[in-house]
Amino acid sequence: MAVFLSTEERSLVKSYLLLTHIQKKFDHDARAMEHQDALDNGALYMEVIQGGADRTNLLLSEVRRDLRKHQLRLYEVNQSEHNVEAQILCKGHHGTFHIPADEFHREASARMRAYLGLGPISAAASVSKERAGKVDQDTAVPSPSRVREPARYAGGYVPYRTGT
Repeated sequence: MAVFLSTEERSLVKSYLLLTHIQKKFDHDARAMEHQDALDNGALYMEVIQGGADRTNLLLSEVRRDLRKHQLRLYEVNQSEHNVEAQILCKGHHGTFHIPADEFHREASARMRAYLGLGPISAAASVSKERAGKVDQDTAVPSPSRVREPARYAGGYVPYRTGT
């Protein structure tokens, strides 16, 4: 039997996939920074990365709790160069969730910037890349207002990202 996920459930699955990916990236970057002796302000950069990792961990714990509440379980995640795929168990039924890899990495990059406290890529930087002919889809970051956090403290539930 096919699994039909609501918009909220799809948003939770997508957020879980993105947050686990971002968590791994922050952990990898933190380990790489530990072994970098050439940086003058290495502790400062580690603090920034750790702050992003802490935000990611907090959101991931909320998403995990919401997945349990919706009786959703992801039991296998596969990533190829074309898409990210998750096998889902939802209320006793198996299903598959797909997201194109370029969209996945673009959103992960935008969320990482938001979790690190960075704004969108400046217009001046994108204009200089256009002039140099080096614009690619992976560097185009959507507005941070499109990357929404759970509205748990404001009352009702708002999906983590619309259009999923």
